[in-house]
Amino acid sequence: AAAGTSHRAEGKVESVETDTITISHGPVASLNWPTMTMGFSKPAPNAYPDIKPGDQVRFEFKEGGPMGYQLLSMQRLQPAAKR
Repeated sequence: AAAGTSHRAEGKVESVETDTITISHGPVASLNWPTMTMGFSKPAPNAYPDIKPGDQVRFEFKEGGPMGYQLLSMQRLQPAAKR
C-alpha cells in the first residue's frame, strides 16, 4: 500500500483509551489482512467521544501514528432492525 493510502473496515469496539481505540475488525482487503483485534491511534484525545466498547463501527485509517495505524474517521453502525 502506498504511503498516505487509507483503508476501510468494519468491526466491534473492544476498548476506548485516551489515545487509542481497540477494534475487532473484519478482513481488510486493501492490506490483505485477516480478521483481527488491534489498537488504532486516535487523531486527538477527544476524538470520537460518542464511541463506546461494544459499538459496531465502520472506520477509515492510514499507516502512521504511535500505534502504527491512525484512525481517520469512524461512524457507529445502526443496529439491525428487529422484525
